[in-house]
Amino acid sequence: MNYLKTYLPHLFGNQEGKSYVLPDNLDWSALSFEELLMFHTLYNSLDSFTKTLDLKTLTNQQVFHLFSFKKFLSKDFLNALISHYKNEYGWFLTATNADVLTIQEVQEILNYKTYVLTLYAVFNPDRTRPGRLFVKNNHGQFVHRKDGSVWSIPVLGLSSRGLPFNHSNGTTPTGIYSIDSVMPEANNTAEFGVHRRLIVNFIKQTENEEAMLQLMPRSLHAHSWWKPCVVGREMGRSLLRIHGTGAVNKNPFSPHYPMIPSSGCLTTTEKKRLGLFKIEHQRELLDTLMTSLELPKTFENESKIHGLLYVIDFDGTYQTLEFKS
Repeated sequence: MNYLKTYLPHLFGNQEGKSYVLPDNLDWSALSFEELLMFHTLYNSLDSFTKTLDLKTLTNQQVFHLFSFKKFLSKDFLNALISHYKNEYGWFLTATNADVLTIQEVQEILNYKTYVLTLYAVFNPDRTRPGRLFVKNNHGQFVHRKDGSVWSIPVLGLSSRGLPFNHSNGTTPTGIYSIDSVMPEANNTAEFGVHRRLIVNFIKQTENEEAMLQLMPRSLHAHSWWKPCVVGREMGRSLLRIHGTGAVNKNPFSPHYPMIPSSGCLTTTEKKRLGLFKIEHQRELLDTLMTSLELPKTFENESKIHGLLYVIDFDGTYQTLEFKS
């Protein structure tokens, strides 16, 4: 059983209409640190557990997980934790309260020259609604359709469990990532669809996050929009992907219909009708990325897809943006 997917939403996610029975016998030694915090909270033993911790020997990952459970920590322990890890707490507060970008700031990112294949997932802060995914080729030119309109497809960055980015299976954190090929095969098609998933990785940590800062305009270095992905990386979030979905959204009144939320990934649309695929945006995305790299659209060339991904929340609509080359 994936304990985090089962129980974490009862603490931080969507709790409506759900009930749960805690397991009778837990192998506590086999649990991750986040699982330990979760179960000690559910069993009302978190205070006793934190008293066993040596603040001086905590890892970054453990520190950020503790901050994510701060509303359940005793006042004395939280104050001691903050005192030992003031810098990390500053990052945590900044990331979890990150400002939403303005239209002008998003435009600066879109205009910034990367000279590698670059994807932009642009969202309204209300992640229950789909955003749009745009592509710039390795010559710094936005991809356009034959009719001259900018190429884009809908994309969803919503946690199916209602969790924020600073928990496992939470929403996709805003910030900058690398795209590093595709999964070897399109397995588990019921969950991920029939096309291969793009692999999304965090930018590796460097001193003062210089590697990250070099990928954005200098005017946004002091901004908080990119810090959620840093905190997500430090917390050990992993297995981020861009993938389709084999499941069917049966609720036409949902704000993201017909799209399906995920366990923290970005999802594209694969809608079936009468057993046939009528919308295959994941296929269209893979083909567009290969064409943007001047590669023939073959199965073998999917593995050659490499580039950058910007995940952005902003307070406007994509129609207000300009896609200049």
